[in-house]
Order: sequence, then structure tokens, then C-alpha cells
Amino acid sequence: MLRFPIAATPPQVVSAPVAPGAAGRWRGGPAAITDPEAGHEAADSPGAGASPVAGGASLVAGDCLVWPLSLDATCAGESRRMFSETASGLGLPDDLIYDGMTMASELAANTLYAQENVQYEGVAPAPVAGAPELWLYLRCAAGRWELVCKAFDSLAGWKCGSAPAPGGAQPEAVDGRGLQVVAGLSGGRWGYHLSRSRLGHWQVPGKAVWFAQPVQAGRVPARLKRARLLPWQVSRQLEVMLADRGLGDSILRAGEAGTGISVLSVRRGLTVWCLPNTVMWRASSDIYEQRMLTDLEDTAERIVSLCEEMDSDSGLGAKTAGDG
Repeated sequence: MLRFPIAATPPQVVSAPVAPGAAGRWRGGPAAITDPEAGHEAADSPGAGASPVAGGASLVAGDCLVWPLSLDATCAGESRRMFSETASGLGLPDDLIYDGMTMASELAANTLYAQENVQYEGVAPAPVAGAPELWLYLRCAAGRWELVCKAFDSLAGWKCGSAPAPGGAQPEAVDGRGLQVVAGLSGGRWGYHLSRSRLGHWQVPGKAVWFAQPVQAGRVPARLKRARLLPWQVSRQLEVMLADRGLGDSILRAGEAGTGISVLSVRRGLTVWCLPNTVMWRASSDIYEQRMLTDLEDTAERIVSLCEEMDSDSGLGAKTAGDG
């Protein structure tokens, strides 16, 4: 995963049941596969401070790109520019890029109403944690590749008390129209879920709102489509990714090289099984979810969200328009 530092000033095989449509609701994106023994990418590694243009090339290489968003209205323009430069590198048609810029702008604008939990230190004007973020990465959902765009903010709930419903805003309404635009332009490929920040001095709980657009398979690097990982490699990498999101204190892992299964106990009530052909965990008492071994970013993001759901009393649940 590539990270971009916060701006200096605020103007910055399953025998048990599997949840129907769970993969569609919780698709993430393939993260860069690092050596499990080497840990996650260092903050000062090449690309960690790259420009959005260089970031577009990194996205094609399989990275997750993360930018901080400014705390004022300039965040909309920032998100449009970041999305445009990244999507252009993937060869998306102009009309899709324009729609994506519009949706990214709407998601960023919504973060202006969710800054109560942005955290500062001393008298410094720059946030040290909880600032809004924009995430861009590739994913494979239902057999097709997509570019997914997420805007994170550190407010787990919603300004109006409940999540806006697509089509629910009246023509004369001032609020609630942004996600209506996103729902329409994305063709239903949008959603939201609890999550944690990726940037800052520590990880802050909140929510991520996303949309996805199709990417031609020919634009996806071969190593993302043909990567082969062993269960122990997957569990080690997931352990690193979850620790990076602030969940490392309670993680226990069993199963090393040469075994056909590796188990990751994330916390009480949440265990991940890494099998030869799939990653699986139980999301509720009778529902299991699963992912491809290479779908690490999606898996980690879903586990982060489940942990936040377990800890949160806000009542915000996973929801994706169009999936029911």
C-alpha cells in the first residue's frame, strides 16, 4: 500500500453457508504483496511520497493508493484530480473518468460534515489523526475488474442520524443529494461500511463510502491475475496488514509453511481460515464469507470493519445499494 503524508496545513471451500452477495458488498482490492517476513512497506520507501501521476503507475502495479483530503472545500477538487490522473493511467473511457471525477468529488464533499473526530496535537494546525482520506485500488468482483474509490471520514455515523437512501432526497432538498448522484452514476456499484483510517499517527475509527467502475481486463497487470499464494503466506500478510490498521495486539496465528491450512485468530469471536483455495471467516452465527487468496486488501478491510462493528454502538451496518 502506498501512503501519502498528511498535508502540513489543514487546507490538505465452504461447507457452511456463505452470505449471498457478500463478495459484492465487501469487495476491496488487491494490495501489493510484500515478503511476509519483511513486514509492510516503510513510510520512507520509494513511492511513499509519490505524486498522483506516479501513483497511477503504482496502481497498475497492484498497490492501494491513499491520499489525505483537505479539511475545507478544496477537498472536492483534490479528489477529482487524483481520480482523473489515476483512472487515465488505467485507460478508462473519458465518460467513465468524468463520471468517476463527479462521484469522487461528492464523496470528498461529504467528509466536510464529518470532522468532529479529527485530532490535533498541541497548537499545531495540522491534524495528526482522523483526517479524511481518499483510497483508490483495483479489485476483481464477480469475475470483472474494477477501480474502486473510497472516501474515509472519522465519523462512524451520519450527519442526519441515519444513512441517506438513494432516491430519498426531495428535488428541493439541500442535503442527501450527493449519494443519490453516486448511486445513479455508479449503476448501483456503491456502498459504505465501518472502517479505520490508514494515515495519521494512529488509526481512528470511522466509515468508508465507495463506488466502483469497470476496468478492461487487458489493463490489469498479469501478476494480479495469475498470482499464487500459499495459506501460510496469506495469513502472515494479513497479520501484517491488520497490525498496520491497529489490530495487532490480540492476533494469534497457527500454521506454517508445508501445512495446507493456516488460522488467524483476530479476536474473540473472529477467526480467519486460510485454505488452499480460499480465505474464510464467520460473519455471524450461521453465515460464512470467503475471498480469493490474493484478495488481501478486501479481506483485511472486511475484518477491520467486522471488528469495528463488534466495538461500535452506533448501529451503522454494512450496506451496499443494489445488493439488498
